[in-house]
Amino acid sequence: MKLGALFSELNPLIFSADKDLEIIQVTSDSRKVRKGGAFVALKGTKYDGHIWIDAALENGASVIVCQEKPRQEIPYILIEDTRSALPLLLSKLYGHPEKSFRHMIAITGTNGKTTTSFMIKAIFEAAGHKTGLIGTTKYLIGDVPYEKVDPAAAFLTTPDPEILFDLLNDMRAAGVDTVIMEASSHALYFKKLTGLHFNFGVFTNLTQDHLDFHKTIEEYLAAKKRLFEICDVGVFNRDDPHFSAISEGVSAAVRRFSVKGNDAEYCVKEMLREDEKGISYRCAIPGGEMRIDVEIPGSFTVYNSLGAAAVALEAGITQEDVARGLKSLSGVKGRIERIPTDTPYSVFIDFAHTPDALENILVTLREFTRGKLWCLFGCGGDRDRGKRPIMGRIAGKLSDVVVVTSDNSRTEEKEDIIRDILPGLEGCEKPVKTIVDRTEAIKWCLDNAGAGDVILLAGKGHEEYEIDKTGKHPFSEREIVKSYMGERKQ
Repeated sequence: MKLGALFSELNPLIFSADKDLEIIQVTSDSRKVRKGGAFVALKGTKYDGHIWIDAALENGASVIVCQEKPRQEIPYILIEDTRSALPLLLSKLYGHPEKSFRHMIAITGTNGKTTTSFMIKAIFEAAGHKTGLIGTTKYLIGDVPYEKVDPAAAFLTTPDPEILFDLLNDMRAAGVDTVIMEASSHALYFKKLTGLHFNFGVFTNLTQDHLDFHKTIEEYLAAKKRLFEICDVGVFNRDDPHFSAISEGVSAAVRRFSVKGNDAEYCVKEMLREDEKGISYRCAIPGGEMRIDVEIPGSFTVYNSLGAAAVALEAGITQEDVARGLKSLSGVKGRIERIPTDTPYSVFIDFAHTPDALENILVTLREFTRGKLWCLFGCGGDRDRGKRPIMGRIAGKLSDVVVVTSDNSRTEEKEDIIRDILPGLEGCEKPVKTIVDRTEAIKWCLDNAGAGDVILLAGKGHEEYEIDKTGKHPFSEREIVKSYMGERKQ
């Protein structure tokens, strides 16, 4: 594409380059830029991409897109905000793939985004739609994984624009008509979704997380709220304490769902079943009622499924397809996932890594624990330190045995993170065990649990890796449990 055409939908402050230059690539990574590429210099909270302009030119960049006028004489285009420009340029380069889909749906919130996205996917597929999914656990085109992501790199809930638009382009080529995307607060804050427009946005809930980055809960909420300025209809959890703050004044039409009350378009009327195998309930919907059955246990499953059903019904999916799609979903990897052990006790893996999520999963598991409830958890390094003692307090209050260990320590010392957790367990009368090495901690639980006990391995969920000071390493709790149980049988 000619450089002039690439910028035809933007308003550069200075255009100091040949408009007839042929551009084949747009990237913010100076290491990946090549001849025919436009390097976009992004200003971040820690790093300034403008310092990599020379490196980008050495690697073959044909033009620099920047928001600070370069000192040297080079082909450049000055833009007021390069973060907003990057997705707009990629959209133009790929021929606006986002405009080819019948449905664009985004989910935001602290907890429940992944499960809700899989529920929406199941419903739309039951109705005959071909879906694409973008989220925390994987990127899918139909049921085929998108495999252009560097396995050694950090896997983002919402991918950076370079990956996002390549993925949307591949989805268009595969005939996808419904895109379901998790929208993280970081992605919304850093304007990764600029230029996209969604038919529906979903708000699941807001609890403490990422305050290492957003600093205050108000800033965290403000980032989430941006989604509802770029969608037609917002579907909000009416029961969340932040409902009013996040829904008031948005441009999206507001639809509400509620499990606790009747002040919503979609609300639970009667719980019919809630056990270790799943949930069933009768709910009111505009113009009538319907029954929903989901083979995933937990009160949070009620919220996730009701939110998913509300989106689908607003999109014109029939009640029959909504019910059929939700009933077809037997689980989501890393979300209240039972690991086969052939033992008199049970082992569950869950991604719970926030105070609210840990509390919810422990309350759910307690409902069908006949013996003791074990909670193994840690907290991520280089992340919100304020939640560490809070999670310790929740684990001590709601479980019978607490095992504090490591979880993606990143650049921090594992022992330092554990020390931040332990004040929350002061005065706890339950057994508390500290084992720094997560593998050894898991083995200790497996060796000491008794009949009727339930072991929760919290925090990693779907993840198949561990991140520490030395980098990213393979780490699968499923394989650790399976391998160790095999060793014990020998």
